[in-house]
Order: sequence, then structure tokens, then C-alpha cells
Amino acid sequence: MRAERKSTKQKRKDAKPTGPKVGIIYLVGSKLWIDATPVTEAGHYGDSAIHERDHISYWAELVQSGKVPNREYEEFPRGRVAYNEKTSKYALLADRCILGRERIVRKILSRMNLPVGGTQTDTDLHYRCFRCLGRSR
Repeated sequence: MRAERKSTKQKRKDAKPTGPKVGIIYLVGSKLWIDATPVTEAGHYGDSAIHERDHISYWAELVQSGKVPNREYEEFPRGRVAYNEKTSKYALLADRCILGRERIVRKILSRMNLPVGGTQTDTDLHYRCFRCLGRSR
């Protein structure tokens, strides 16, 4: 007797929903790279729940695996999602090259299971690619 296979729609329907995540983000060309942790398992920094891994070590892993070019991690747009435990709001802090692309922002919110109305977006001096640094001079 042959085992029946579930359709893709059925698998998605049966899949357990995952909760919101915090993490770090890179945009390389049109490819989005995210390294994230469920907020329930996140580390803490002040009033925020954060993904404890940093951009430098994640970039090194991506380079070593051949997934991204062997260039400086600061060259590409990047950002971070954190959760403020006092305000119960998520914050997506990112390079303007990410925030200026609505489709990419929606993809980040979706992949990290973030509430649209409960996630603030903003720029941050830490997350500026070479292109954006050149604009500010």
C-alpha cells in the first residue's frame, strides 16, 4: 500500500505557526539574508529582546559558504529587528536602501512573522551601506 503524500497547501495548513522573531538582515542585490531567533528565545539588551549574533560573524559565515561575495560586510545594506519589552513594539532599524523598498520591508515582516501595525521602521547610524554613507557626505 502506497503512502499518500500531502499537497503543499495541506502541509502549509497543518504547519504550526511560528511566533515573531528578532534578528539581523542583509540585502545583497535582490537577495534577502536573515539570521533570526524567536523572540521567546532571544537575548536581552536593556529593555530589548535581541538576536545575539552580530552582523560581522553572520557575514563571515555567508562568505565562507559562498552565498555572498567576499567583500566587506559594511558594503551591503543591513539592519536589525529588536523587540522593546516595555512598549511591546518591534523595531526594524535598517539602511535606507532596505527601508526605501516596500516589497523588501514586507518580505522582512513576513519572514520574521512581525505584526505590521506593531512594528516601527527607522534608520540607524549603525546600518548604512557604502552607498548611503556616500550620500551623507
